[in-house]
Amino acid sequence: MIRRDYRLHELNDSEFERLVVRVCTRWLGEGVSPFASGKDGGRDGKFFGTANSFPSAAKPLVGHAVLQAKHAAAPNKSCSDSDFGAMLKKEYEKIRRLIGEGICDHYLLFTNRKYTGGADEKYIKELNGLGLKSAHIIGVERLHLALDDHSDIRDTLPNRYDPSPFRFDPDDLVEVIGALHTFTKDGDISSFQSAFDFEKLKILEKNKINGVTKEYYEQSIVGGSMPHFDRVAQFLENPRNEDFAALYHDSADEIKQKIIIKRNEFGAFDEVFQFMYERIQEKKVELKGKRRLITILLHYMYCNCDIGSKEAPAKETAMVPADADA
Repeated sequence: MIRRDYRLHELNDSEFERLVVRVCTRWLGEGVSPFASGKDGGRDGKFFGTANSFPSAAKPLVGHAVLQAKHAAAPNKSCSDSDFGAMLKKEYEKIRRLIGEGICDHYLLFTNRKYTGGADEKYIKELNGLGLKSAHIIGVERLHLALDDHSDIRDTLPNRYDPSPFRFDPDDLVEVIGALHTFTKDGDISSFQSAFDFEKLKILEKNKINGVTKEYYEQSIVGGSMPHFDRVAQFLENPRNEDFAALYHDSADEIKQKIIIKRNEFGAFDEVFQFMYERIQEKKVELKGKRRLITILLHYMYCNCDIGSKEAPAKETAMVPADADA
């Protein structure tokens, strides 16, 4: 049986957390309490009591349960990846503290990553070693089953009827654009001339690989955005803007992954730029007087190789049997 892919990687962190709370309300009970956005101290939700049916109706959890949601923006992530292990280890001290306070008997970690048996044995053993009564890692496969079973939860997915080729959270970029706007006030973005140097042959080759038209590149990127790239680089490289640079790189990585997956749903890459611009500029209030910077920042991402392919896809070659006639 082929199971439906609910594209949970397309959700943002807050949307995924809300999904986890809804699933937990069904599995544990109405006593599930979500936590507000911000520093969670090692938990995205909590439950106290006897669970409805988790991990089974015959032997439900009893006591204090802490809920944690860890979302990945890429669809091919696994619990066996090293970054998952590093992320989980950062939670251990928080979990110890919650156990010491008597408010964490059971730890439930939800992720949209693929859940592998090797990771299961390793991390569950480490988590139980912290002093928990039980630890559970719920991966994307189990979440898909929950969505199959519960149409009321499935209907709350924000991307269920979304016709857009892909979704991404523009909030981080909006924050970067606001800071960049402030940074450029001393050197007016409308008149700043850049010394930013790209190797022309390499960028023209990248345009061919990605499908950026000559007209768009010359008029919009070279003529409109490239004169301001040096100012963007100065902003991102300034040590005082370290937090904004981190937001920029996180956003670029999310967008890059989603473009790779959905690239064939667009024609020329010009359309990808337009799609991203339209999604970001929906934040109208925050971007009043700053919208020109959206295009400049997206073009900078592309020319700086933060998004877009740098190499043409490898051509598939037919496998020739070793005993084939010469």
